[in-house]
Amino acid sequence: MSAPERLSYDLVQVAPWRGDEAAFAERLRAAGWELPEFGHLWSAPGRLACSVRPGRWLLATEPTTSAPLGTLAASCEAALGDAGAVTDLSSARASWRVTDPAARAWVAAGCRLDLDPAAFPVGRATVTLISQVPVMLAAMPGAWLFMAPSSMAEHFEAWLQQAAGQGA
Repeated sequence: MSAPERLSYDLVQVAPWRGDEAAFAERLRAAGWELPEFGHLWSAPGRLACSVRPGRWLLATEPTTSAPLGTLAASCEAALGDAGAVTDLSSARASWRVTDPAARAWVAAGCRLDLDPAAFPVGRATVTLISQVPVMLAAMPGAWLFMAPSSMAEHFEAWLQQAAGQGA
């Protein structure tokens, strides 16, 4: 069993203005981002994009010591220009990665989703309640990603730790 790993992401939500969907997608693609369809995620080294709300995407990068939080918001604003809106959520969400091979079973026991690999394969993302917390959950290759409101992070992390310990 591996313990949940707390992550620090530079995180933004992006959305196109009505009528600018094509320019929005084209500009983000030119900036190195692919926009997955609703309910899915896209990842590249140090980058993640997921769509858990129609017409909205969460973009995340792992900040480096040379790039302070907020850098992603500024680069997305520059790339999008007048084609969409950018909201910085870096301080509003807490994130964890779980690489425990048994995690699918113990996470499924704590949420309302069918996490069977046929129903929720790698590459899927959604928002669900876990331990009464609205959590963005994504099945990644070899890991699970969780994002919860920062105001509920302590409670959710306690649940993660307890569930991981019982799943061992």
